[in-house]
Order: sequence, then structure tokens, then C-alpha cells
Amino acid sequence: MKSCLLCIIMLFFSCSSQKKNVNTTDSSLITDQEKIIAKNLIQGAFDDLWAGLDSTKILDYHTEDFIILENGAIWDNIRIKKYMRDKLAKEDRPRRVNMMEYISIDKYGPSMQIAYQNNAEFHNQDSLLYTGAWLESALAVKTDHGWRLKMMHSTWNRR
Repeated sequence: MKSCLLCIIMLFFSCSSQKKNVNTTDSSLITDQEKIIAKNLIQGAFDDLWAGLDSTKILDYHTEDFIILENGAIWDNIRIKKYMRDKLAKEDRPRRVNMMEYISIDKYGPSMQIAYQNNAEFHNQDSLLYTGAWLESALAVKTDHGWRLKMMHSTWNRR
């Protein structure tokens, strides 16, 4: 009886100690090409959308249900278009230059998680007016049209 009980206990512990690693499938291994795609997606979105203010390119970078959590506010594609219209209405708007420092890019099946520092300079002709720094993260998902940003989170960086 004791040996039978001991076998049951050993069997229980040997089965319960096996852990599943959910990120070991081939679809979760990120390639160098996918890292380049992720970086180009972030850089392109900031250059074309936030610096270039080109609302016709929003769906080149964002999903239709994209949101950004920006310092406590929720922005969607409609609010971003309004922001662009307001900025374009100002003739003396500064030129924005974005520089990214990537912290991590990880893949989880059909999605990528990207963490980065976003540093921007704002120029008027040849003069630097001011700089901005944000700590940001993004979720990119694979769609029928390629990789697109589904969600971003941005906070002022107080380094």
C-alpha cells in the first residue's frame, strides 16, 4: 500500500512539474528581416504620419481599429486625422525629425512587440526650436496587407 501511494505521489509531481513554454514555436522566433520590418514600420509611421502629416498613409501603417495611449489620452485614426488637419492649417509649423533607439523587438505568433525611445527635434528652417523624448511601445500584427500597428503606448520620457 505504501509503495502504491508513493508511486502515485511521484507520478503526480513528475506530471505537474512539466511546464509548457508558449514561445518556443517556430512562429515566435523573430528573424532579422522581421526586425527590419518592425523598425521600418515605426520609423515610417513617424516620418510619414507625425512628421509628414500625410493622412492618406494612415492605413499603410495602422490597422483600422488602431489606438494610441498618449499620456493618458486615447487617440484613434479619426483623432489623428484631425490632429494632422490642425497642424497642416498652421503655416509656421516646425519640421519634425524622429530618431528611434530600439530597446526590444519580440515576436509572439502573428504579432510583434516593439519597445523604443523616440527622440524628436523640431526645426524652423535651420534653427532647432525644441526637442521631445518619449518612451514608447507598439504592438504590430500581421494582416492581409502586411504588418500594421494595432496599438501604441507613449509617455513623456523624463530621463
